[in-house]
This record gives sequence, C-alpha cells and structure tokens, in this order.
Amino acid sequence: MAAATWITRVAKRTTFFRPKETKKLLHLGALPDALREFRLYSTVSEQAPKHEFQEKPRFPGAVNAHYTEKMDFVVPDDGQIIPVYRVMDLNGNVLNESHDPKLKKETVQDMYKKMILFNTMERILYEAQRQGRISFYMTNYGEEGTHFGSAAALLPEDVIFAQYREAGVLMSRGFTIDEYMSQCFSNRNDNRKGRQMPVHYGSKDLNFVTISSPLATQMPQG
Repeated sequence: MAAATWITRVAKRTTFFRPKETKKLLHLGALPDALREFRLYSTVSEQAPKHEFQEKPRFPGAVNAHYTEKMDFVVPDDGQIIPVYRVMDLNGNVLNESHDPKLKKETVQDMYKKMILFNTMERILYEAQRQGRISFYMTNYGEEGTHFGSAAALLPEDVIFAQYREAGVLMSRGFTIDEYMSQCFSNRNDNRKGRQMPVHYGSKDLNFVTISSPLATQMPQG
C-alpha cells in the first residue's frame, strides 16, 4: 500500500484531490499516465491483491511489460510489448520446477558472493572515473545475475565473445580484482599492456576474447 499512500500525498498537492474525501483518489482519469499506471486503490482499503505493486516489472523502457515463465521467440514487428522472462518470483520461489537447475547451496552462495563483490568493485571504479582517476568506465548494475548465471552453464574451454556490460563473466572464471584494476588503470600489470580502453577486458588463459566497443561486431566469430 506504500505506492498508493505516496500517490495520495502527490494528489493532495494537485487539483485532482478533494480534501474532504481522504479515503479515495478521485478524477484518476485526469492524472498523468505515469501515476495512473499504479492501479490505484484506497489507502485504507484491502482490495489490492497481494504483491499487486511488486509483481509488475518496473524496468526503464518496459513499464508496461508483464512477466512470463515461458521462454519463446518474439517477433518484434507484431506490435506487442515484449514480456520479461523470469524463473523465480520476487520471494525466490521457482515458478516452473522444470527450470530449476537444482544447484548445490554452496554453488549458489559462491555465485551470490561474486555478484556482490563485482557490484562493489564497480562502484569503486565508477567513482574513480567520476573523480578523473581513470578515463572511462561503464557499469553493469542490475545485470550481474545474467553474467554469472550464463557463465555457469559453460565449460572452461568454451570461448566467450562478450560486450562491455558482461564483464562479470570474467570474474566467474577466476579473473581477479587486481586484474580488473590493472586494466582500468592501464598500469604495467595490465595483461593488455595499457593498449585498451578501460573495461575492455580480455584473457587468453580464460578463453575470453578482448571486449570491443562496437556492439555485435563479434557475432560472425561466434
């Protein structure tokens, strides 16, 4: 109900709200679309289903999308909104048991720790770039799960052609914090000898082809 409460406060500062009727929002048709999307309910009502406000994706560029548990091809020209695929709900429950890889607890914990470590490292490097300590940086915020989850399905000998927002794959294969830092700061310990822009990582030993700036240029090689 927090979302409805917040919108109530917003509406009180507009001409759409009648102070005497504090239990309901009136004239919702006059509210901006950004507010009307919340499927508003009375702030003292219990009409809203459980997780009403949480279960709808709220990603930038996909505010009107919906979740799906079915993996399928989508034709972008049909005009329909592309759904957001998921395996678990927001409480961590697997929605389709056939999609559960049945990983060991230790494996899941290790992946989660690496995701947190990678995210923490990113914040430090991003701030370093904003301070002018390194020339360039691109974050992977919110995409860590796709890195470590995808990498877990590959064998060490599988060659990876990645783009600059998939750097977490390297950490899953053993790329160290020192190696990330050396590449971004272009110091003498950088395995690319400082010849690449920051975040353009690569490792022959880990079968990870050096990242290039233009997207999709390595698709023919794959």
